[in-house]
Amino acid sequence: MFVKNIQNPILRELAGWAVAVAIALFVFYIVDSFVMKSARVYGSSMEPTYSHADRVLVNLMAYTFREPAIGDIIAFPYPGNPAQRFIKRVAGTQGDIIDIRGGFIYRNGVQMDCPHFVGQGMVHPGNVEFPVRVQINHVFVLGDNLAISEDSRFTEVGNIHRNDIIGRVHFRWFPLGGFGRVD
Repeated sequence: MFVKNIQNPILRELAGWAVAVAIALFVFYIVDSFVMKSARVYGSSMEPTYSHADRVLVNLMAYTFREPAIGDIIAFPYPGNPAQRFIKRVAGTQGDIIDIRGGFIYRNGVQMDCPHFVGQGMVHPGNVEFPVRVQINHVFVLGDNLAISEDSRFTEVGNIHRNDIIGRVHFRWFPLGGFGRVD
């Protein structure tokens, strides 16, 4: 409205651009705060699914109406440094009993046959005492690269409380060669 009242065509054009930029910034703020955030993958603990320096989108609303499920990839703050984000795969939900025996992962007494996990048969059990019962409102997470991942097998990470989950990760936007949905 006020842009049309400006007589000088250069100022009118600049004002139009200023309004457009302000609207774009406002929309970006809303999306970034409540819908989706970009995150960077650090390290190789999620290989081969995600590699170091991949850029992914975190769906902040994914668990608004449903609980995390086995196989979901989630983002959460690293307990030792909340400014650092971890990206891991859910391997157990509340009430599940997770065990590691002979290098294999068992969920509720059944060996997990997850094609995403690399290194089954030689899994380091970490420093937690197994079997572990996943507490109410928590999840047990593992990195896809079991040989090097720091995850719920270690007391520094442990089970992740539902309120600490930032969101679900299932879309890579960079590098462009890997652009698209990833599960």
